[in-house]
Amino acid sequence: MSSFKLRIAVIDATAAGKGRRRFTRDAIGCGVRSVCGVLEEYNIESKIFLAENIIEKGFQGNFTTLFISGMSMDKVAIRKVVNIWRKKHKGKVVIGGPVTSELENSLKETKADLIVIGEGELTLRELIESDYLSTNGNISDLKDINGIGFFNQKNEFVLASYRKYSSHKEFRESKTSTKRITDYTNYFSAKVYVECVRGCSNFGGTRIKLPDGRECSECSFCESDCLEDRAKCPSEIPPGCGFCSVPSLFGPAKSKSVEQVFSEIRELVALDVKRIVLSAPDFLDFGRDELVAPKPLMAASHPKANSKKIKELFTKIYSLEKVSNGKVWIEVENIKATLFTEEIASILSKYLPNSPFSIGCETGSESHAQMLGRPSGPKDTLRAVKVAHKYGLKAHVYFIHSLPGQTIKTAKETADLIYKLEPYIDKVTIYRFRPLPLSAFGDFPDPKPAVFNPESKIIVDAANHVNLMKKKDLVGEIVRVIISEPNYRDEKGAIAYILGGGPMVAVENSRDRIGDIVEVKILRALSEKLVLGTIFNS
Repeated sequence: MSSFKLRIAVIDATAAGKGRRRFTRDAIGCGVRSVCGVLEEYNIESKIFLAENIIEKGFQGNFTTLFISGMSMDKVAIRKVVNIWRKKHKGKVVIGGPVTSELENSLKETKADLIVIGEGELTLRELIESDYLSTNGNISDLKDINGIGFFNQKNEFVLASYRKYSSHKEFRESKTSTKRITDYTNYFSAKVYVECVRGCSNFGGTRIKLPDGRECSECSFCESDCLEDRAKCPSEIPPGCGFCSVPSLFGPAKSKSVEQVFSEIRELVALDVKRIVLSAPDFLDFGRDELVAPKPLMAASHPKANSKKIKELFTKIYSLEKVSNGKVWIEVENIKATLFTEEIASILSKYLPNSPFSIGCETGSESHAQMLGRPSGPKDTLRAVKVAHKYGLKAHVYFIHSLPGQTIKTAKETADLIYKLEPYIDKVTIYRFRPLPLSAFGDFPDPKPAVFNPESKIIVDAANHVNLMKKKDLVGEIVRVIISEPNYRDEKGAIAYILGGGPMVAVENSRDRIGDIVEVKILRALSEKLVLGTIFNS
């Protein structure tokens, strides 16, 4: 390792799109802080910046190296940041995050020097221990490092061998930085994600014929609990739901320990973080890997959720005074319907009353769900949200329009399901299908927006109707919100976020309360995503 002293600017470009985040402005992911955690192991100074701030103001301070994390949709913003960097800096540019699953294309379009593919912690350690990041570092320093891509001296793209998924032990050895959370100006009011589980337990596969002719041969390797067997798929179909790349990138689901998650939350709360999301592709996989160890967790429905481990985690979190007295809000992220039971609902309602969580349903057709490789179907989702409603929990259900295999029949079935869900859920979210590299559906064409597709429009119209009804139901309600940022259309007002989820709230006469959790009465809807409220004094 070189004695060259690194000082790294770490750019969070997630959801920056073409240069500015339009949505999820109140969300702070855990990936960038994981990178900073590795840097702290080596006593390397770092600072996190949002891509939009660099694009507006340039780099403040003297940095030797640039790291950027983002998604495929963020390539324009990433390229802008790289161009600004190149004007005054000669240091290396390294890119990670989901965008790198595009491999050569991600490197070409962003003009970075290097991409890190999939899990980055082990790769980053090897990069630090090589001389590549120093001023004199060159391509020869990369010859023994896996999980990276770069252009050689002949301008040929070189893709090193994919790095093996991190082991359970390796995953738990990595510590996420907490002190860097204060680099985000809105950290005190944002939803801060704390990683509990990485990877996915659904290692089945799609049965939809792929554009190049590959098709499931019904070999039954998908049902094996042996990772090597699953890799032998004769049709070479990536694991998991056809539209998702998580199993390919991160492998089977693996959990952090209760103490790791608790320690990170305790440190964040001490820094005045007020909203924490327990992050996972499926939170109910937490501790479930321990029930099948030493085998990997590759079955989405069995064994059932590890309720003992979940209660242990919640008990420790609830022991924090600011959590127990309501000054810090805790919620879980995603849940698979097949694992959600009355027992789990009872645990969540006891420790996280009135909290939201998300269930991915994706389609309202049972047969379409099976063809997609889903671990659960619409009936499972309907059952799960009824249970959640019974226990006062707020389910948000996700669907994807324009998926491969969608027909007018599946679209109508999806719309029908959305209407059936309405009495039991808080919100419906619709995404347009995007072909993700390293997913089974990665070679399908990008579909048109729903407005140009009659089938997809049926789904979107149903979701818009249900969400509008939910918004009208909100008028007159008293809700707990966190006052987050100034409302620049109201010199005395501020923008707030409902703790249990929902539209943004423009709160009158509240600019001096930024950072506070308060009760607000909803007065009326201002737009599709914004309602007007006033601070409620009982």
